[in-house]
Amino acid sequence: MLRAVVAVAALVAVLSGCAAAGGGGARIRFSLFGDGMSQPFGVRLTGLQPGEPVVVSVRARTGAGWLSSRAVYAVPPDGRVQLWSQEPISGPYPRPDGSGLLWSLAGPSLSQRQLEQQWVYGGLDLQFRAEQAGLSVATAVLHRAPLAAGTSDRDVLGSDLIATGDPEAAGLAAPEKVGLLVESVPTPVDLRPGVIVIDGDDDGGAGAFAAHQIAAAGFPVFVLPAFVPEGRIAGSAALSVETFDAALTWFSSLPIVDEARVFVYGTGPSSSLALWFASHDPERVHGVFAASGATALQCTSEAGSPLLIQHNLPLPCANPERTIAGTDILPLQRIPGPVVLACGTADRLLPTACDWTRAGERVRGEKDGDAFLYSDGAGHEISTPPELPVGLSDLPPATAQATEDARVAFWQVVLARLAGAMRP
Repeated sequence: MLRAVVAVAALVAVLSGCAAAGGGGARIRFSLFGDGMSQPFGVRLTGLQPGEPVVVSVRARTGAGWLSSRAVYAVPPDGRVQLWSQEPISGPYPRPDGSGLLWSLAGPSLSQRQLEQQWVYGGLDLQFRAEQAGLSVATAVLHRAPLAAGTSDRDVLGSDLIATGDPEAAGLAAPEKVGLLVESVPTPVDLRPGVIVIDGDDDGGAGAFAAHQIAAAGFPVFVLPAFVPEGRIAGSAALSVETFDAALTWFSSLPIVDEARVFVYGTGPSSSLALWFASHDPERVHGVFAASGATALQCTSEAGSPLLIQHNLPLPCANPERTIAGTDILPLQRIPGPVVLACGTADRLLPTACDWTRAGERVRGEKDGDAFLYSDGAGHEISTPPELPVGLSDLPPATAQATEDARVAFWQVVLARLAGAMRP
């Protein structure tokens, strides 16, 4: 419902575009909030034959093949259908949704690399079609710019971190890639809050998606892989406390980064890492964003495989089979700035996600700027930027739409807290 309310309220203030009719005077019109991949839009059809259902479909060509989505709507006496306010008769979402035909696109399975190439770095042309009685009555094309539009990124090497003189960087190899710096273009001239994204590389929650969403809003981002090097067995510990400390020192020294306003961001399995770093270095980490993960440092298996290494030794972690009540929750009360946690009640990958979030909220207590988002009916991939058809196609329609709504709510809070952390 949040998504529909936001869309209806905002449509009053946006400009509309339209497409020439394919016949019968019907037209497809768009209410645009911007051309970015994650920016919502509204779809309205006019000039339709009243009483005859209309099939609204979308196709988009990608490097791996075609994506498509379709929904059927009843046509009222005035011949107008507004997707943001009208429920479909049938389709991949049960409630009104202005841009639901974008996030519900489905097609060939894509690898993580292909997902990033398509949605982060590649644009998309959405080919809309309206059909009545088996005949095409209107068509239109809507372009969506990639998440990386308006941003730049570059590899950060061990030599970059070593050059700061931080002793924690002494163990790094100079030519080794440590992470990725993502910034908005052109570079802002004033100090900005910065974000270190702990990249768990888990589909839509991967660092590339979050980093470019945040950078496009004007905030510098450092993407630090949680599990490296590439090819290591999934879930094996690779990120050391020393690497994070050295990365934080380097990132905070950048001319654009406000060193007193650095946030850490983590999703899924990297959520607890972000929470650990924020709660164990409150002098240098201001706040934290995390979604769909545990609020304790759990091992990656019953055998005790750790998530973090410090001084070449694994940090203690909890057996994932232990109950939440029997596990030490991270000391979130130490974090000086905003804590934003999100979960979905229909999370199939971590069914206890909202229980972990509640446990974290109890430890944290009430503090200004915090947000604990419990999304009824939403699935796991909440942290994926809105509008992206990633991690939704295998979900039931109601769960998929609830997850998309949760994404909208989560990202509104994330960007609002970053904007609120800017100094006057």
